[in-house]
Amino acid sequence: MAGEIKLNDVSVATESGGTVTIAPNNVTFAANHAGIKAALNASGNPGIYACRAWVNFNGTGTVAIRASGNVSSISDNGATGDYTVNFATAMPDNDYVVAACGRHYSGVSDHGMIVCIQTSDGDAGVGTGSVRITTHQAGSTLQDSPIVSLAIFR
Repeated sequence: MAGEIKLNDVSVATESGGTVTIAPNNVTFAANHAGIKAALNASGNPGIYACRAWVNFNGTGTVAIRASGNVSSISDNGATGDYTVNFATAMPDNDYVVAACGRHYSGVSDHGMIVCIQTSDGDAGVGTGSVRITTHQAGSTLQDSPIVSLAIFR
């Protein structure tokens, strides 16, 4: 560590080339600061596992992102309930976890949707730059979903 700053019994270690800002009641670091990355990766007991990407999107008609983090776009693959989520920054490998859910509206009642990673022709649908998912009604019928939420953990 290049230096240490003490402020009311709070110690902040600074690294060479890192940006650290101290303001009343908070400490901020540059987004790519090594200390932040180390804190958010699986270390310690049991460690912290950070969400690497997330998105909430409308999967009906023209697909549209409502809100997202590390998602650059959503692709409608032309078939009912078939989408690709594209990452702004690629995952380090294909060994991530996809947690997803969808919602189907039918008249005045709501029904849950099943969201699956697309598998066809031996392709798992998982890549470092994107993941392909499908939304289904109960059973196996593909169905567009007005609300699709997805989070990626690694």
